[in-house]
Amino acid sequence: MANEVLYSGLGDLSVAAALHRQIEVLHADRASLMNHPAIRYYGDIAGTGSDAGKVSLAGLAGYDRMGAVAEGSSTSNTALTDASTTITVARQALQRQVSDLAGMADAMGLVPALAADAVGSAEMRFTELVAELVGDFTSSVGSTGVDLSVDNFFDAIFTLTQASVGGPLLAVLYPTQVTDLQNSIRAEAGALQFMAATQDMLTAKGQGFAGSFAGVDIFASSLVPANPAADSDGGMFGYGAIGFKDGTPAPILGAGGLRYDAGTKIFTEFERDSAAGLTKLVYNYYVGVAIIEDGRGCAITTDR
Repeated sequence: MANEVLYSGLGDLSVAAALHRQIEVLHADRASLMNHPAIRYYGDIAGTGSDAGKVSLAGLAGYDRMGAVAEGSSTSNTALTDASTTITVARQALQRQVSDLAGMADAMGLVPALAADAVGSAEMRFTELVAELVGDFTSSVGSTGVDLSVDNFFDAIFTLTQASVGGPLLAVLYPTQVTDLQNSIRAEAGALQFMAATQDMLTAKGQGFAGSFAGVDIFASSLVPANPAADSDGGMFGYGAIGFKDGTPAPILGAGGLRYDAGTKIFTEFERDSAAGLTKLVYNYYVGVAIIEDGRGCAITTDR
């Protein structure tokens, strides 16, 4: 037999590899803390006249208690306790640049995907800003070079309980801290139970939600930083410990290449370099995150 039409003999009629007509994203930590109920939103700076917002704290609503006063006697003044924290909003940005030729040959819809990537990029930056703060609380549990244990976790809960910190409580931990905790729970007897995340929980709370233990939501994030001793600086906190402000951009006259994503404070701007045949995509997000009340949180520092 001869002259069969075989794939191996197609030569110029075939290509080495055909593109799959859908882009698959690379593996990465995309767990977002944006909109978690334990993190408080303090508003938009648009039209306020400042890039910073002062959060005022006052000893009201039962902070000071009444005392017994004998009949016919006068009471005395009680000083009002107050404090404040400033949240400064700053620009967060990411830039891509695509050539005309790459856009022409693009068979995958890469350019629209790049424009839509602004939201995910901003969410991960927000999560990073929060993760960088959770190890900064004055109260701290755990030991350098020692794996996170059930005892450490309860020490953090006890610290917050003794400080009268209300829920919801959230623990933001490095993934190794989460697995060390799970491993420690395996050795416990009795009624202690780690409630693993179900699909419904993930839908409501996001990808990084690892489960619940002792009534505390556990969020795993690889963005939790390491300290100089190479330990993970995770933490646990209640509502009001960490807060954020953001900014909505004002419409820019003549900026025809400005793209707003519906319902977000994140926008993509297109800038054209005609001489080079390049189109620049710049993602912008204006946000500030800060510890609002230090006593509402507890750092968890353990082996990475």
